[in-house]
Amino acid sequence: MATSVFTPPWISRPIFAAGSAPDELPVSERAPGPEPVPDPQSKPPRVPAWGIALLVIGGILVGLGIYQAVSGQAPQPTATQPTLTSTVAVEKSSFEKSIRIGGTVGATNFAMIRAPRMRGGRDRGGGSSLTIQSLAEAGTVVQAGDVVAEFESKSTQDQMDTYASMLAQTRAQTATRKAEMLIATETLRQNFRTTKAEAEKAAFDLQTAEVRSAIQAEIFRLLAEEGTASSEQLEQEVRLQEMADEAERRSLDITVEQDEKRLERTEFDFDKMRLRTPVGGLVVIETMFSRGSFQQASPGDQVYGGAYFMRIVDLSSMAVYAELNQADSQIIELGAPVIVRLDAYPDAEFEGRIKNVGAMATSSGGSGGRRGPPGSSGSRGDWIKKVSVLVEIVDSDQRIQPDLSASVDVIVEKQEDVLVVPRASIAEIDGASVVWVGDDRAFEMRQVQLGSVSDTQAVVVSGLSEGEMIASQPIAAPTQLAQR
Repeated sequence: MATSVFTPPWISRPIFAAGSAPDELPVSERAPGPEPVPDPQSKPPRVPAWGIALLVIGGILVGLGIYQAVSGQAPQPTATQPTLTSTVAVEKSSFEKSIRIGGTVGATNFAMIRAPRMRGGRDRGGGSSLTIQSLAEAGTVVQAGDVVAEFESKSTQDQMDTYASMLAQTRAQTATRKAEMLIATETLRQNFRTTKAEAEKAAFDLQTAEVRSAIQAEIFRLLAEEGTASSEQLEQEVRLQEMADEAERRSLDITVEQDEKRLERTEFDFDKMRLRTPVGGLVVIETMFSRGSFQQASPGDQVYGGAYFMRIVDLSSMAVYAELNQADSQIIELGAPVIVRLDAYPDAEFEGRIKNVGAMATSSGGSGGRRGPPGSSGSRGDWIKKVSVLVEIVDSDQRIQPDLSASVDVIVEKQEDVLVVPRASIAEIDGASVVWVGDDRAFEMRQVQLGSVSDTQAVVVSGLSEGEMIASQPIAAPTQLAQR
């Protein structure tokens, strides 16, 4: 309804103050002459109070009329547009229920290349570090038996030559000493035999004492006693000399063996200066602490015995090393099929199977986690127990590289030719599962009976037929129109 605005006619008329001068003549009608100079003492004309009051009252009335005109307009009705809801068709297809676990790609057949532990004089020389002279380039493929690393070996070779010379000298000295001992012992044995023969002769002469004089008989008796005593003494000396010779020969042999072992250890060290890989595969250079920071090993770095600096990975046998929640470990079976996806190649899928499941659960929390409740041991992360799982990748592909992060979908249930609907389209009302079946006009809520349910899909046992259209998500207003 339009509202008219009343405006008094006197408001539009010009208002002049009382006593004001009439309008001035146009410039063309003025008499020529000099312009009058205004009197600096003159004052501007004053407006009477009743005029100002009339202006204020008129402004109030005009504003009130405009307000009534604006507020009196009725709002225009807007047409309600129906809300469109996307729908999906109920179809028969295959249903899969899986568990997703994360892990890291690695090889089941690999070799850890470590710096050799020195067995020779280097260990006793004030340090066992080795200097890398050359390395196989990272990313190259080597064959079993190839040399993948070499260490500086000049000092070891010099030591080996020194020990070889010392061994030859020791062997010569041992042979000379053994010959001297053999001569001395044999001389002592000869003296013993001579003395024994003289003692036997004196004993034989003593038997003729009856036909000889008393003086001669006494001489034979003394000679026989002396010969017997000397023979016994020499026999004892020979026996002691043989024992001493045996001990000295053993000592000499031990010295030779020590020199031989020292040379053998040095030769072993020299052979280890060239490391050969026991398996063929891809060369991976590992990070190690060197020159005050963590970096990959390179020629010129010093490493200690047993330090791990390289890995040879057989790309023909790759697997995912993952951890599974202990609650799900009971439903995992050995040999179960899996689908492997790599985070670096999200569109690629690879077939695999469960090869090994750990027998013991371990804690997934670290030492930096929050402490558990009073009376418990370990951090809060220790509450979550994980079981190690080894997933063998069946497919072969150049994109499957070590140390890539991966996800594994373990298929624990699979059904064929069943009614499958999205899980997001199902709602639970008063303990019952319902969906919204739609047509061209509106949706109708319908109760359904579900079978197996996964994270994204659900099997419908009853309540729906193949080909029906349902809302892709629960709806609040049944009058919503279906979006085809």
